[in-house]
Amino acid sequence: MISINEYKRKLIHVFNLLIPLSYLYVFPEKWQIIKVLTGFMVLSILIDIFRHKVGWIQSLFKYLFNDMLRSHEIDGKLTGATWVMIGAVITITLFSKPVAVIALIYMSLGDTAAGLIGQRFGKHKIGNKTWEGFFGGLIICIIIALNFPFLPLMVSLSGAITAMIMELIPIPLDDNFKIPLGSGAIMMMLSTPI
Repeated sequence: MISINEYKRKLIHVFNLLIPLSYLYVFPEKWQIIKVLTGFMVLSILIDIFRHKVGWIQSLFKYLFNDMLRSHEIDGKLTGATWVMIGAVITITLFSKPVAVIALIYMSLGDTAAGLIGQRFGKHKIGNKTWEGFFGGLIICIIIALNFPFLPLMVSLSGAITAMIMELIPIPLDDNFKIPLGSGAIMMMLSTPI
């Protein structure tokens, strides 16, 4: 059974869609969205640092978020939210707008689906992930790819597969970082003429 705190965490993860949607519709220029996200990234990093050093920030953070944190996040590492900001800034900086947008959508929706489906239906483990979660996230990413008009279908499908491979393999990096960077890199390679 999935806890209410896990649903809250995944709901916050879905709200990460605000980043690619803002890039598409609010901040059309790369420098604009990078400027805004860099501010949020610095703020997130500072909160992560000070939540371990300043008593009142630690108390407030624990009250608001402690039940949703993973054990490694409680033990002093950066939270998933901070990794979202770092991953988004780097993804948007490195990749073309269509690639960055869809890579960040894969991170938000594909990773959320993989996590929830894997926790609810996962029986076949690969490390601490499951094949059920992998295929659940992949289906969501494929649906996104089929409905994303800004890239050739083979490019966006390759990104979808790569996003879920990045989610599955046990690279010691946060999914919110490795999914958009891994899928974005593959899509950039496939969409750049030789």
